[in-house]
Amino acid sequence: MGGFMFKQTLILSAALAVAVVAAAPTQAAEYIYGSWNGPKNAVIKDGVKPYLDAVMKEAGGSIKWKIIAGGQLFGGRATLAGIRDKVADAGGPIIPAFNRKELRAVNVVYDLVNASTSPVVMAGATAETMLLDCPQCKADFAKNNTHFLANYSTTRFNIMCRKPVTSVADLKGRKMRVVGALSRLIKSVGGVPIGGPPTKAVQALQKGSMDCIVGPISWLQSFGLWDITKHVLDAELALQPTPSSFVINRDSWKALSAAEKKAHIKHAPMLVANTVVHGYMAEDDQVRADGKKRGITVTRAGAGMAKALATHKNKELTVVPSSAKKQGVKDPDAIVKAHLANVAKWEKIYKTTGDDPAKFAKALWDEVYSKLDPDKL
Repeated sequence: MGGFMFKQTLILSAALAVAVVAAAPTQAAEYIYGSWNGPKNAVIKDGVKPYLDAVMKEAGGSIKWKIIAGGQLFGGRATLAGIRDKVADAGGPIIPAFNRKELRAVNVVYDLVNASTSPVVMAGATAETMLLDCPQCKADFAKNNTHFLANYSTTRFNIMCRKPVTSVADLKGRKMRVVGALSRLIKSVGGVPIGGPPTKAVQALQKGSMDCIVGPISWLQSFGLWDITKHVLDAELALQPTPSSFVINRDSWKALSAAEKKAHIKHAPMLVANTVVHGYMAEDDQVRADGKKRGITVTRAGAGMAKALATHKNKELTVVPSSAKKQGVKDPDAIVKAHLANVAKWEKIYKTTGDDPAKFAKALWDEVYSKLDPDKL
């Protein structure tokens, strides 16, 4: 009888152990998003963080994303390689000009910086081109073991300098941080273009080895340039729409469940919209208002810059595809044609959405993200 009771006790204990294991919550899979931008940068603060919070909520706690910002994992030029090699599961921004050899086709789109004067139009058109109409662009990322999922657009680039600048003539001989197609514009007006991420340019400006930085005026705040670059030449130089706010490692993407993949795609439109509208556009307005109190002199560029910009824009439609062809891109004219068609399409969409982030996100979903197959990014 004692033996029977002992066996029953063992069976009951084993059953209880199985029940406890079954009842225990499944531990969320952990993923890392890395960025060379600081945590207060618009891309992180207004775009990526709310996006990942929404994704985790949608997934019901099955995954956990952690953001490691401020260049702790990799710098701007090494971001693509860092994601490729899974230093982080995902990351951004990836600036195509920093990876011209790896992202040859992507740079065709990146260099068409003057296609529109609206950040909403540029971001919408670029998302559609990259995700639906440019197989070579998708292949560029695939060759680097990554998937492109979301981009954003900056507000218009200005020229911010240590010393007074009021006209094109003042730019002659000045060393300026600038990347991509704008380097050709700066060179055409007598400036000396110098590449590299804005973080490095800030250090050069502080040391006095660089004169100006070309970028959105919001950089005065996001990169702490208030006391260094007091003089701004305000011109509609460009809108850069292809920095990638969210690129994910292909193996990390494959490891996600179908529901988790859908959550990432579902909320991507708001990632784009929030970064553009709540991030760059709102920060641009705020910095322009605060600049007056901080002694920033903003001079509207005159006819000289407008003429130089018009000449540059016309030339680029030939220069960009010609340069891409030399770098091995097949039929870059087709990429240019597709992208400019998307720009025209989004100019019409913009008449309905305006700068409303919710309307912009819905348009992105309807026109782009709803058409994606999670397994064929």
